[in-house]
Amino acid sequence: MVLHGETWHDDFAWLTRREDPAVRAYIQAENAYTDAMLADTGPLQRTLYSEFVSRLDEEEETPRVALPDGYAYFSKKVSGQEYRMHCRAVPPANGASVDPDVDVYFDENAIALLPHFKDAPYFKVGFLKHTMDGSILAYSVDSTGNEHYTVYFMEMATRTHLPDQIADVYEDMEFSNDGRCVFYTRLDGTERAYQMRVHVLGTPVDADVVLYEEPDDMFFLTLFKGADTQFILMCSSAQITSETHYISAATVPSGPQDLHLLLPREEGIQYTVDSHIDVFYVLTNEGSKNNWLFTLPIPDRRQAVIEPRDFVMIETFHCHEHHLIVYERSNCVPNVRVVDLRDNTYHYISFSDTVYSLYPGTVNEEVAELTRSVQFGHDTHLLRFTYGSFTQPKQVIEYNMDTRQMTVLSEEKVPAELPYDPSFYVSRRLFATGHDGTAVPISIVYRRDLLGQCQAEGRPSPMLLHAYGAYGSLVNPMFSSTRLSLLDRGFVYAVVHTRGGGDLGNGWYEDGKLAKKPNTFHDFISAAEHLIKEGYTSPEKLAIYGRSAGGLLITAVVNMRPDLFRAALTEVPFVDVINTMSNPAIPWTAYEYEEWGNPENREIYDAMKTYCPYTNISGPTLAAEGYPHLMVIGGMNDPRVAFFEPLKYVAKLR
Repeated sequence: MVLHGETWHDDFAWLTRREDPAVRAYIQAENAYTDAMLADTGPLQRTLYSEFVSRLDEEEETPRVALPDGYAYFSKKVSGQEYRMHCRAVPPANGASVDPDVDVYFDENAIALLPHFKDAPYFKVGFLKHTMDGSILAYSVDSTGNEHYTVYFMEMATRTHLPDQIADVYEDMEFSNDGRCVFYTRLDGTERAYQMRVHVLGTPVDADVVLYEEPDDMFFLTLFKGADTQFILMCSSAQITSETHYISAATVPSGPQDLHLLLPREEGIQYTVDSHIDVFYVLTNEGSKNNWLFTLPIPDRRQAVIEPRDFVMIETFHCHEHHLIVYERSNCVPNVRVVDLRDNTYHYISFSDTVYSLYPGTVNEEVAELTRSVQFGHDTHLLRFTYGSFTQPKQVIEYNMDTRQMTVLSEEKVPAELPYDPSFYVSRRLFATGHDGTAVPISIVYRRDLLGQCQAEGRPSPMLLHAYGAYGSLVNPMFSSTRLSLLDRGFVYAVVHTRGGGDLGNGWYEDGKLAKKPNTFHDFISAAEHLIKEGYTSPEKLAIYGRSAGGLLITAVVNMRPDLFRAALTEVPFVDVINTMSNPAIPWTAYEYEEWGNPENREIYDAMKTYCPYTNISGPTLAAEGYPHLMVIGGMNDPRVAFFEPLKYVAKLR
């Protein structure tokens, strides 16, 4: 490969040949080496596994959602079963505390034992969707691990499967309001959702009508039903550009002519849309550093609802019949603005913690979908969201937007020999000074008594430092029962909110992508130096972790400052930046140009050369045993990071 007059030769390109016996043998040898190196940790692994299992709530049950059909829907775990059971029950009458008979209408464990799934290498139920009258259930299954789902349909009354099966579906599917057809997105050979189709139940899938096909391989399709159920909204989006179409959800469309363009694509402008009676609500970054919100009357002119603000990022919004719920973030802190559409007044929901996370809806996808389906015109004054922090187990909270009262519907349980006591643990937010003077946020959690003991004796603590830093994504401070095994052994756990993430808005994201990507790595290094300087840890006790794009961050900083870390763990790391981004035949490459850049651009190429982990491995430093201990985990079927990325990286290290 020749780029900008420079010739690149990849000594380990042969490891991309997936079915080559030599490649398979090399993978087996690496796994055998890992087993040998970790053999002495066997007792510790068994102890940790026992601790993890002891904290699992094997009887966990989601909050219930009452639907107009008279049933309350929920899902639950059952001790000894691997997958969830989906249930419904008639709510107890006259205040009774005991349920009548619970109807298990969909048992994932039974589905996993069906002949075509029993011997599959992988099994995961994706979405569950109900028709509006509750008569038909659609569910999707991934049996390979590559996120290609097949959709199946079941009659709720008889529990019999319909003959319809739709393969190669992504995560989006919606029923028409009359339940006669489904709208879905189809994947191509590069894992890109490129078509919007409609399938009429009872007809051959081969006859499905293509309503839209996206010709640009940088764009990816998603779809969902609007809040008021009038329309199916389809978004075609690249990393920084999108456009929106809509089609009536009332019944079966006749063809592509029924799909209407609402907001055409314009380079660098993104839209998120929902429908509310006679207007569309639109979230956009048009003309602003951060997102703002406007309405677009059907089908006339726009009107601003929330003007753009430099230091407030609107992440998303939801429409209820009488309320608009706006999820915002400012200086790493999430907030919820509730707008009363009857008089245009608003208020913010108050929280007592300073370091916390919240998510719209619930953490269970089916329950979240059912909640959304009834929030418009049914219990419309009630809002559900998930709340938690490093020390507070996840709660599903129901908030009355008229009375401003909160009710905790459910809380993550932490079964253990000793009850979990949040007062034992402390969560804080710190700020490091970056290489260019930028303040970099860090969220940390530790056990109060163990850190105090170390500080009193002048001893730094062991620490696990984590980051992601790409795509404008967030690493939210949420509770983890498995993390308690670290904290209870005296570890500090910390997250660096580097540039490239979305923690401080779009500007924060823009300053950590493309040619500015090195800011992400410098932020992480600055945070590590700050934590060492403040006495929380030391280079001898500092371990770091990242996954996927976060794995790129970890392997990049290992090259840049190997002296700063004792150990590094990466899962499916994106490490061969220049080779991968120069090969559009690899799935997702073209789509990723707006995040990492195209190395055919000289400025991008020069930036990539400074940080590409695979390119910048230092042989002399390795020879002097100057690198931290490394564990690198890859996946043969990971849909985003090819198996050969971590494989080539380790081979080159050796």
